[in-house]
Amino acid sequence: MEGAEAIDATTYCFANCRFTPARQSLLCGDVPVRVGSRAMDLLHALVCRPGEVVDKDELFHAAWPNLFVVESNLKVNIAALRRALRANGIDVPCIATVPGRGYRFVAPLSVLGPREPALPPSIKEIDGALPPAKPLVGRAGALAEIVEAMRQTRLLTIVGPAGVGKTSIAIAAARHIGDAGGQAVCFVDLAAIGNGQLVTLAIARALGIDSRPIDALDGLVDALRDQDRLLVLDNCEHVLATVAGITDHLNHALHRLNVIATSREPLRCRLETVHRLPPLRCPPEEAVLDAGSAMAYSAIELLVRRAGAHGYRLKNADVPALAALSRRLDGIALAIELAAPQLPAHGPTVLLRMLEHDFEPLASPGDGASRHRTLAATLNWSYGLLSGNEARLLRHLSVFGGTFALDDVIDAFGHLANDEDIIAWLEALAVKSMVSVSYAGRRRRYRLLDSTRTFASERLIERGEQQAAMTAYGRFILALFERAEADWTWRPREDWTALYGGWSADLRRMIDWAYGTEGQAELGVRLTVAALPFWVEFSTMMESGSRVEKALSVLDGLSGDHLLLRMKLVAAHGWNLCYRYPFGEELEATWIRGYELALEAGSVEHCLRTKVGLANVQCAMGFYQRAVETIVDLRRFMAIVNDYSAAPNADRQLLMCEFYQGNIKSGHAGLERLAREHATFGNRGQTSRFQIDRFVNFRNHLSLSMWVVGQHRRSLDVAEEALNAALALDHDLSCAHSLALAATPIALLCGRIELAQTRATMLFERLKTRQIETWQPFARFHQAAIDAARGDGEAVQRLKNAVAAIRACNHLIHLPLRYIMLAHAALSHDQVAVARESIDDGLTYCRQRGDRWCDAEFLHLLGLMCWRDGDADGAMRHLQEATDLGRKTGALGFALRAATSCVRLATEIGDPAQPLAELKDICDRCDSGGSTDIAAAHAALMSARVQTA
Repeated sequence: MEGAEAIDATTYCFANCRFTPARQSLLCGDVPVRVGSRAMDLLHALVCRPGEVVDKDELFHAAWPNLFVVESNLKVNIAALRRALRANGIDVPCIATVPGRGYRFVAPLSVLGPREPALPPSIKEIDGALPPAKPLVGRAGALAEIVEAMRQTRLLTIVGPAGVGKTSIAIAAARHIGDAGGQAVCFVDLAAIGNGQLVTLAIARALGIDSRPIDALDGLVDALRDQDRLLVLDNCEHVLATVAGITDHLNHALHRLNVIATSREPLRCRLETVHRLPPLRCPPEEAVLDAGSAMAYSAIELLVRRAGAHGYRLKNADVPALAALSRRLDGIALAIELAAPQLPAHGPTVLLRMLEHDFEPLASPGDGASRHRTLAATLNWSYGLLSGNEARLLRHLSVFGGTFALDDVIDAFGHLANDEDIIAWLEALAVKSMVSVSYAGRRRRYRLLDSTRTFASERLIERGEQQAAMTAYGRFILALFERAEADWTWRPREDWTALYGGWSADLRRMIDWAYGTEGQAELGVRLTVAALPFWVEFSTMMESGSRVEKALSVLDGLSGDHLLLRMKLVAAHGWNLCYRYPFGEELEATWIRGYELALEAGSVEHCLRTKVGLANVQCAMGFYQRAVETIVDLRRFMAIVNDYSAAPNADRQLLMCEFYQGNIKSGHAGLERLAREHATFGNRGQTSRFQIDRFVNFRNHLSLSMWVVGQHRRSLDVAEEALNAALALDHDLSCAHSLALAATPIALLCGRIELAQTRATMLFERLKTRQIETWQPFARFHQAAIDAARGDGEAVQRLKNAVAAIRACNHLIHLPLRYIMLAHAALSHDQVAVARESIDDGLTYCRQRGDRWCDAEFLHLLGLMCWRDGDADGAMRHLQEATDLGRKTGALGFALRAATSCVRLATEIGDPAQPLAELKDICDRCDSGGSTDIAAAHAALMSARVQTA
């Protein structure tokens, strides 16, 4: 995809410097300034928007597109750029830091060179014309709903899964609206736009507007200010944030612009209407159909009609297979369109069989394909008809960002008058159409139209009332989220979300306002603290981290103690650091500091939270003895304060430390006991305290211990149980934890490769949604292991790289098992040197950290290496030691592997009687099925018996 430099061949001049991004050239005088390419990219992003704040996310995207990097990389490159400029005699400030947000280019800037941008091919190909489309099938109702909805909203997003037909119905709706209303239609396909910086330029190109990269958005507003337009933005999901920002800006500035967007998820703009487009209707499995009744199902109708263009004719005998085929294709229009051409040649039965395992047969062989013044005058005239009190209330209502209830108005602005007067004024505004009324759950809701809100806000500023109104509103939002914080520990997630989720934009707006307004910084900090549950539920980990860090920074500059605020923020900072890399001294120090603050504040609750958090990270970094000491200290504290509410979490951590240190039997037994004692999920109080639902957390760890002790079928069931609970909770952190530590690796260990792939894909999607860094290397490791199991020899190197990344990140949980999986994958692809290195590195790590739970499997691997090297005696010795150790410690899953290899070797070189007896005994103590290891053990038993018979 094209970068920003491809669209800008201009030279930016500041001080005595000349910067030409297209040539990666930065000169001070005539002397080249030596900085790296990342620093050049950052400078380009800043000079493109002189004087504006460029936030950190935009800078990350400019310099590290499609990569996850820590914030220190940004700081280092900005610092390098500043040093380079100073070293070349530039004394004036050029780049200013905007704490908690990003950076701003502040030096006087002039632009030289060609003003006509050099457009990349993806932009040049855009002409704004509606593409041709085939007649819709099964979408008449949806089309009517969209057309009707567009009479009531200026922004509608058609949302649905890939291939469901969003583009087709958007084109059909736009054509209908354009033909019926005479509205000019412009179509912009964003699929080929990989860089968010190009979106505005793409829209300008489609509209035929001469717009420059620096002022493209303002150019759009100026050019379209007096035009009636319907803008169709297709395929928005990969540039979602940029499209949402642009669309929101255009919606605010242009009241005669309508927008239809298509995306896999909503834009989340305040005035957005979402139309969720479902798949086409498929018949249920139990339906008995003939050719006539089958065509009542839109999925079958589309399949038959499209196949008919290629010579297919519907027959009654084909109906059952067609129904099954439509279900196999899930009613997805694109899949049906791709399958239809193959129907005449193969018939539905054969085509269904071809699609039994995957959809590779559906691969497409080709390519995809004066009004403003009048409105202001009208509003001003209506405003003039209001009483003074009504006008005053309207001005104050402009601070609400969305809908609100009567109680909200009284709570926020009850100081203006008594309740009865406010009720009367609000109803008068509704009668005079200055406030819109709707009903949600039988409750009356109010809203200002965007144009009215803008108008009223301007009057609020003119009257000098904004500061007082925003302060009062900030206190209202603070009280609201303080209630939300208390409710979070007990209220069901759906109810909590319904009550408080809609206030997210107002919360963010008020925090930003407070930090930017003199004397209101403490309000911003208090809002951030009250909203800590909100950051967990609704924001990305990146936003959560930046909000908390900003509040801590601001808190340092406030007078007074603020001990409780600092205590809560440090604890939240500790959790946020748990989802960033690398783990290190700062992470431990943060939890220790959090505990010290909790002790000072006398908060038993936060003492428990911080001690559990500290033990978690110590265990994750492989410091099991430190974690044990922390848990012992925690137990001592719980006894002193007589509060054992965190005891199950402490017990789980202690049991896992036992397990990792080689006490497999006792560790596993304890985990089973904990799982029995915590047989229900969804305890919001425990999830809010310790991030991961207890039911899910305990079973994630239990599933691994079950696999190690040979209960493979049960380990799969427990991992599935944990994942289903996390999904039912719709709790992203619990889902990611379950997928990364249990569901995916257990499926891999049991040889269930397709199941592992499904879960690995789910993990990647969760991590992308919430920007969770912690599990990224784990996800890459799982995918490489899956690819290696499918026969891809090159995946072994990716496995090795993933292990190296995990070591570098210092998130070392289950690291011995990853060395083992790498070694086995390498051996399966005859990459002996890689296997040997992985075994050596794993053994060294285990000796250094006291990580002993995988000792039996490392002995097994050493035996396999000796066998491969031709040393049968050494191989048998190591295999026997592995078998004995696994049986002794209770690691029957590893003993099973070693005993199976022992039987095979003994069958090859001599009498397998004793190894057979040992393998039979181990098999009897393990599950009877559930994994390829168990199947291999039974096959070895049968083969050896046949050969010795």
